[in-house]
Amino acid sequence: MYNRKHKLPATIIGLCLIGLIGFKDTGIFVKEYISTKEDGTQVVFSKEENVNILRETDEAYIVQKESSRYEIPIDAMIRTTRSTQKYIVTKNTNILDKPNGIPIRPLNMDEIVQALKYEEDYGLFSTEDGINGYIRLSDIDVVVEKGISYGVSKVDKVLKNDKSFYTLVNGETVAINDFKDDIYTIVDESGNEFKVSEKYIELRKSREKVSRGNVSRRAASVTKVIEAAYNALGKPYVSGDTGKRGYDCSGLTYSIYLNVLGMKLNRSSSDQAKNGVEVNKADLIPGDLVFFRTTGKGIGHVGLYIGENNMIHASSGRKKVMISSLDEDYYRTRYITARRIINN
Repeated sequence: MYNRKHKLPATIIGLCLIGLIGFKDTGIFVKEYISTKEDGTQVVFSKEENVNILRETDEAYIVQKESSRYEIPIDAMIRTTRSTQKYIVTKNTNILDKPNGIPIRPLNMDEIVQALKYEEDYGLFSTEDGINGYIRLSDIDVVVEKGISYGVSKVDKVLKNDKSFYTLVNGETVAINDFKDDIYTIVDESGNEFKVSEKYIELRKSREKVSRGNVSRRAASVTKVIEAAYNALGKPYVSGDTGKRGYDCSGLTYSIYLNVLGMKLNRSSSDQAKNGVEVNKADLIPGDLVFFRTTGKGIGHVGLYIGENNMIHASSGRKKVMISSLDEDYYRTRYITARRIINN
């Protein structure tokens, strides 16, 4: 990681820097892969082996090992860095009208410039305020973005780091930027990183047009709902309340969806069972509402499903918002139905 005492501008937060000369894009293998040369010789790429990426196609990376090039399926490795045409000014210097020419203006430390072409010790660059001129290459460093690869979640699971949550939804796309010790690092739309076991993620076998902005919008909405539910844990059960002093069961789900997503559900648990669309118990994903009978045959309780057969709910018996398992005898025998509020 490039370190500097000066504070970097917000436009390059999350980027890493390396020296200008000799840069190649890099990737890491997520499993052992055996490639065969034209002469029939087999070459083994080890799990977690780092390689240089020369280019990529829709279904493969072209990598270099020693003096040879190999075609690697994209589900065998992930990209970890990607070069750009952007550079950062590392010394007090000027942008010039020509190589070794007259200064056009001083350049600020940590200023970002865009490369246009190179001429021996100098390059032609464009500044962010639209000035084109020459800069000595020894006065700048290339900016390298973290590489992003894409996979698909195989589970419904809530991930947590020190400051936020991320909800894996089975079948939804996730963005990945690292792999180490059998653990993927996935990133959300804000750049927050979460660790998850390799057994929960499957890499895509072909490249699709996916951007960080549209990686599972449903999962992003679900995550906001789940985070709000976790934040309510421990709050008191108060009949008829939607958060002022505490919550009743439907008051919790009502307030979460209204305050987080602006979605107004019906107020009672029996009426909330009319919101959204019905889903089978076997098809539950985080964010779904689960309903139970308490007395008689009708619906008298609702909880928010959070994955791994658990729910967050306001319990009148325990007098607080808590996590319970759907496998507990009380809820297993009183389960009635479930509704999906977030459909896309």
